[in-house]
Amino acid sequence: MHDVIEGLADWRGPDLARADGWVYRLGPGDVEEVEAGLAVANRRGCALTDMTVEDFPLSGFADRLAMARDSIETRYGIFLFRGFPVSGYDDEALRRLYWGLGRHFGTAVSQSKRGDILGDVRDIGTDITGREGRGYTSRAELEYHTDSTDVSALFVLKTAKTGGLSRFVSSLAIHNEIARTRPDLLEVLYQPYIWSRQGQERAGEKPWYEQPIYGVEQGHFASRYIRTHILSAQKHHGAPPMTDAQREALQLIDRLADDPAFKFEMMMEPGDMVFLNSHITYHARTEFEDHTEPEKKRHLLRLWLSVPNSRPLPEGWSAIFKDRSPGAVRGGFPGHSENPAFATA
Repeated sequence: MHDVIEGLADWRGPDLARADGWVYRLGPGDVEEVEAGLAVANRRGCALTDMTVEDFPLSGFADRLAMARDSIETRYGIFLFRGFPVSGYDDEALRRLYWGLGRHFGTAVSQSKRGDILGDVRDIGTDITGREGRGYTSRAELEYHTDSTDVSALFVLKTAKTGGLSRFVSSLAIHNEIARTRPDLLEVLYQPYIWSRQGQERAGEKPWYEQPIYGVEQGHFASRYIRTHILSAQKHHGAPPMTDAQREALQLIDRLADDPAFKFEMMMEPGDMVFLNSHITYHARTEFEDHTEPEKKRHLLRLWLSVPNSRPLPEGWSAIFKDRSPGAVRGGFPGHSENPAFATA
């Protein structure tokens, strides 16, 4: 039997709204320091592939990033930097700046078979219900889910004309509520489901794999949840239908995640940088309507990061994360070419 797991990661939306310590607004000194780091990287002329933390030097703000990295592992699983003046830069400068900050935070892993280790979140017309459907290239509503990485990080460059509201929830809080109210379904969620790789598999890999939704390793909780990938395994790979209990358990996760008592909502602003611990949070987004002018369209940059203070992962996570040991470079969907990409085509 599995039971309630206590910890600061068990939060409710209204509590997070009142909490402090997970939002940091950049001051003039922070902005100057980041700009100075970018100026050094520009003077050295290093390609993004070769950029090191020494090429993008930071002092006090490096400590802020380390503090945020510690916070998302030991506290709420979410940290927001707010207030970078993106309007003063073109997209390529912001891409270079964000990559430099990411180098201080962790090691970027590939987000798709395209090998994009610095991805673009924007609408390019993707059908998220298709065999290779991925939400970050669609304007459709995204259900609560995790990304296939230790830390998912987003940098907002431009917002949509309407919509695109961000939603966050503690996966540990949902786990604990199910433990209290439906312990029978909690046991189901600790057993494997069949997932689609969404066309990201390499040669010789099966297009599907098995993994539970919940797991515990050496006292550390982890949840991985992408309901569309589970449904896709049945639609595209002939996986056996879920049992009634499996289906009901997923429906319960969705219902709790969208409950105002559990979720936290906010409209992200240009200049926001949010870091999420994928093992203890879910996130979602409402559908959006974009501007007609290309230069105004909604655009975020995304990093999937392995971090040195990550937790050990349960055995069931091996299919995607490979190395489950703490601090390992792991996760992501490996690119199918040897050359990493710094944009999503």
